[in-house]
Amino acid sequence: MILEDKKKTESLGEKVHIDFKSIRFKYWMSFIGFASVLLLILWLLQIVFLSQFYESMKIREIEKIGDGLKQDYGSDHFHQTLLLTSFTKGVDISIVDEDRYITFPKPEASLFSQPKTIPMDYFKMYFTKLDPKKKPSLVFTQAYQGSDEIQLSYISILGKDEGKLEYLYMTTPLEPVESTVDILKNQLVIISGLSLIVALVVSFFMSNHLAKPLVKMAKSANKLAQGNFDVYFTKGDYTEADELADTLNHATEELSKTLEMRKDLIANVSHDLKTPLTLIKSYGEMIRDISGDNPDLRRDHINTIIQEADNLTVLVNDLLDLSKVESELSHLQVLPVNLETLTWATLDRFKLIEQTRGFHFDLRVEGDSVILADESKIRQVVYNFISNAINYSGASREIQISIKEDKDQVYYGVRDYGEGIPEDQKNYIWDRYYRVKKNHTRGIVGTGLGLFIVQSILKLHGFSYGVESTLGEGSTFYFLAPKNQEEE
Repeated sequence: MILEDKKKTESLGEKVHIDFKSIRFKYWMSFIGFASVLLLILWLLQIVFLSQFYESMKIREIEKIGDGLKQDYGSDHFHQTLLLTSFTKGVDISIVDEDRYITFPKPEASLFSQPKTIPMDYFKMYFTKLDPKKKPSLVFTQAYQGSDEIQLSYISILGKDEGKLEYLYMTTPLEPVESTVDILKNQLVIISGLSLIVALVVSFFMSNHLAKPLVKMAKSANKLAQGNFDVYFTKGDYTEADELADTLNHATEELSKTLEMRKDLIANVSHDLKTPLTLIKSYGEMIRDISGDNPDLRRDHINTIIQEADNLTVLVNDLLDLSKVESELSHLQVLPVNLETLTWATLDRFKLIEQTRGFHFDLRVEGDSVILADESKIRQVVYNFISNAINYSGASREIQISIKEDKDQVYYGVRDYGEGIPEDQKNYIWDRYYRVKKNHTRGIVGTGLGLFIVQSILKLHGFSYGVESTLGEGSTFYFLAPKNQEEE
């Protein structure tokens, strides 16, 4: 019984566990924080700053009324406008002259009526401080005599009537807002509580909805990390999630291709290593047991061993070149390079193949062949182009190399007369580890790295490159390099 309770407690703890670093929790807290900020602003506006807002609003209103009346001063219907404004706006309006007499509204005529005046101290405190240019109007608040109520007063110079200066005097009560604030507080407490509850619920579901595509992608990524390359990253309900899913799906496809190509590389290299090693061992045993005393036979066997060792060297060099390209340790040393001279020097390395396998190399040069490039790296490009042509020449033994000057560029192309490249494989021949599987001879060992290394070198130089191929007629690999202009 105790063990069952313990298991229930542990399972409950796992259920209520919250990952505070998860995107779902971050979204949730962001929505809650946003709702809290809005409620805080509402409280400040409705409670803390309500009286200031109310007073500033009344000041702007009375100033607007005063400015309008001042513009109407001197018209025939001015007094009617004053009465209408006082009635509609709820403002007490008076006209006071420079002798402190209230000329509007006029008192009712009677035997005992006397003109009303403004108290002297009040008049001196406010009216006399006005100046037509510097300070034509004044707004202030004061308490009613013998009362806690506050009134807002407005005084402004109107102009002269019958030689006497006249003032516009308006007053309006400032209603106390404390009772309104108390009512608003009670309402805001209820509104805030309901708003937070709604925000908690709505933001929880919204955060789940927003995080759902990313959570799915994380699960798919875990499957991918475990070696499942058939996984598919599903899209979400927003553009960013769709773009991420597309990118991950593309990366998965490329990773799957790379792994397949690496499998082919291992198979290719294993085969190409096994054959020369077997031959080296066999011919070594033959020298020991059979041809050791026969100079001619021994020389043939030793040449075979040397040739197979050269094949192994090609394999190792391809792998080392790939390592240099991928680690970006290679830097360009751009100097004038004569492609014709460089090609003849490179062809010397294929003398044995030319003699033993009947290959013929036809070098055609038109115009200037000097370019600006890194000589050692361009030599590698030329070597890989030629060796690739030998590998896929099929029954043909003809390799044509063309160098043509074209305005400010030099064209370099190597053509074989093999069976060509299928259209569906042209987009992949520059990928690492990729080899067209048909028509591969063992004349030169291939790793599938040569054209990838070529592409990397030409991109490093900024040269354009490509392949033209027709099934049954052969292929031409080429690049275009800027001509050396220093001699001109």
